[in-house]
Amino acid sequence: MSAAAELLRQLSARGIEPVSVTDDSRMVQPGDLFLAYPGDAVDGRRYIDDAIARGAAAVFWESEGHDTAPPSVPGIAVSGLRALAGSIAHAVLGEPSERLSLIALTGTNGKTSCSQWIARAHPRRCAIIGTLGAGFPGALTETGFTTPQATTLARCLADFVRAGGDACALEASSIGIAEGRMNGAHVDIAAFTNLTRDHLDYHGTMEAYAAAKEQLFLWPGLRAAVLNLDDPFGMHLATSSKARLKIGYTLTNATASVDMLLAARDIRPGERGLRFTLSAPQGECDVSSRVVGRYNVANLLAVAGVLLASGLSFEALGERLSALEAPPGRMQRCGGIGKPLVVVDYAHSPDALANALAALRDEAVARGGRLLCVFGCGGDRDHGKRPLMGEVATRLADAVLLTSDNPRRESPRAIIDEILAGAPGARVIVDRREAIASAIAEAKPSDVILLAGKGHEGYQEVAGAFHPFSDLAEAELALIAYGRAAA
Repeated sequence: MSAAAELLRQLSARGIEPVSVTDDSRMVQPGDLFLAYPGDAVDGRRYIDDAIARGAAAVFWESEGHDTAPPSVPGIAVSGLRALAGSIAHAVLGEPSERLSLIALTGTNGKTSCSQWIARAHPRRCAIIGTLGAGFPGALTETGFTTPQATTLARCLADFVRAGGDACALEASSIGIAEGRMNGAHVDIAAFTNLTRDHLDYHGTMEAYAAAKEQLFLWPGLRAAVLNLDDPFGMHLATSSKARLKIGYTLTNATASVDMLLAARDIRPGERGLRFTLSAPQGECDVSSRVVGRYNVANLLAVAGVLLASGLSFEALGERLSALEAPPGRMQRCGGIGKPLVVVDYAHSPDALANALAALRDEAVARGGRLLCVFGCGGDRDHGKRPLMGEVATRLADAVLLTSDNPRRESPRAIIDEILAGAPGARVIVDRREAIASAIAEAKPSDVILLAGKGHEGYQEVAGAFHPFSDLAEAELALIAYGRAAA
């Protein structure tokens, strides 16, 4: 019997069958089990009385460093409770991840696009959990995390099962995996997009970052793994993964010992985006995509692998992929007709920024204009990537305007100064609203402007406060002013 099952058996012996479970006292409903343990910012054990007042039927609390008398409801002191939280939550809620197909996607870049596309093209009703929120396509609720906390994840999956969901595409962040937020979940399919520098403020080294992601492909009971063979770490996973079915994909004719190999050939411009021929053991199909950038062709191959592993027929694959559009804040366009083309993208790592700029270079050439880049770097995050992103921007764009991203508790100017180490001579406007307006006002109608870093976000975090802010909304306002000035 697992540790989680034994704890719940002890509760049951005392006549307690929890209705649900949470580690947030504010979310407690009558009949719930409350899990109290130290978190990153606060100690949940301080809120046991609050949880009981809200109707908690029982409490498990972390025993280490806590000698408070037992609560006034049935409770058990547990060592290592945080690591067990997921298993406990899934058990209380009837193991929801075993009642649908949980598809976990990991990689530095591409998780959001792939998860959104999988949910929309899946042969059955598929939900989403990720950066844009949780829910079914078109009806997402923000969770505040790419990969939610363990109890929230279990409750989301249980909600999807009750709503008739057959599958869920989950963005599995390296931090979420490392912190055990997926503990207790049964993963059916795991997909890997790429591994480049990010989150070293948390992991410390690329080796630790990679090791966190690799855990997903060693998951007990994993049925299928979909792997980017153009990435060296994807090649490693093709050997190390314990999945029963391994599907590899490539844009470069890479090969590995996999059960199915998907390849994109003859990648070329189309009417709405890039076209390509998808080659698989089952045959070939044409894809007329609505996305730009070779990296998005790779993302579509990852989606294809997941869809085929999920039972979609190869005959239906080309049509499903061709119908997909970019999610909010992912190479999202505005303007472009008699005005500069402005593209909003979430790129916030050196590799993602390079991919976005490379994808837009052809667009700028076709329009006969320049490629401009407006970006900053987030505060309280990996300092080492800042000059790297500056170097990428100055190398791949014709002009660079540095500004604030989410400075959080750092000095906006200090962050920009670190970027300038890799982008000497770049122009600086610290205020992001002013920077966007200036870049668009000064551009020619033939120019292409990339607003990178914030993507879909509807806020800017400054000194601990969240201020309403949208790159897309600011760009649209600046484009209206541009049109008036040209009239």
